[in-house]
Amino acid sequence: MRERQERTGTMSGNPSLSLRILIGASALAGIALTIVGLLQADTDNAIMLAALVAAVGAAEFFTVELFVDSHVSVSGAAVMAAGAIFGLPGVVFCAPVFALAGHARTRPAPFKTVFNYGAFTIAGAVYVLVFRQLGGHVGTTDYQALAVPAVAAALANMAVSSGLVTAAICLDSQKSFRSVWSADFLWLVPQYAVMGAVAIGVMLALVHFGTWSLAVFALPLGSLSEALHTRAEAMNMRRRALETIQSVQTHRRTA
Repeated sequence: MRERQERTGTMSGNPSLSLRILIGASALAGIALTIVGLLQADTDNAIMLAALVAAVGAAEFFTVELFVDSHVSVSGAAVMAAGAIFGLPGVVFCAPVFALAGHARTRPAPFKTVFNYGAFTIAGAVYVLVFRQLGGHVGTTDYQALAVPAVAAALANMAVSSGLVTAAICLDSQKSFRSVWSADFLWLVPQYAVMGAVAIGVMLALVHFGTWSLAVFALPLGSLSEALHTRAEAMNMRRRALETIQSVQTHRRTA
């Protein structure tokens, strides 16, 4: 797969004051949530949690490039499962691994990695909150009972994560929030719903069959990643074609 862009994409190397404030606020929120999560953590099923953390890191190495400003990976399914099973501790153990895996892959400016860590932690915490508020409980074997909480929580996760990324892009590029989000993230809504459904299977398999069952989902998650990649490539080609047409039209008008 081609080298990917960071979540904050082509963000300049010298961020504006407003963008620095957003990055700092995201990072501080991430740190606060991490402290709370670590205080809640216990040693039960530590091997299972370690396997999910490893899955998050591995999946982030195969992130799908969207456009010049953002990307998506199936690491979200692993962190959703970690959040559903372990609550906030599951999220806060996954978040730094996610950020460091992305940093190791692309070597972005440090502030981008800091932002990614904060945004990922906040979005993961929102997933846990929504999942539990809607009655999600991994002790059940009823897939249908988990469907609404898991999918709704996945969409909430996507809304927060994409909202933070869009805000960062807008502060850096002076584009409108609506235009950036609609162009780069709206098409991901059904994909995140599917990812939430996949996370249900991952969490149920882990809870009821053990850590080894995580391997069963490697193929479908890999397939989902490839599907996202193919869709992103097609949309990139369409965008480049439209930009070329607009450039030609502008040139003709000014000739």
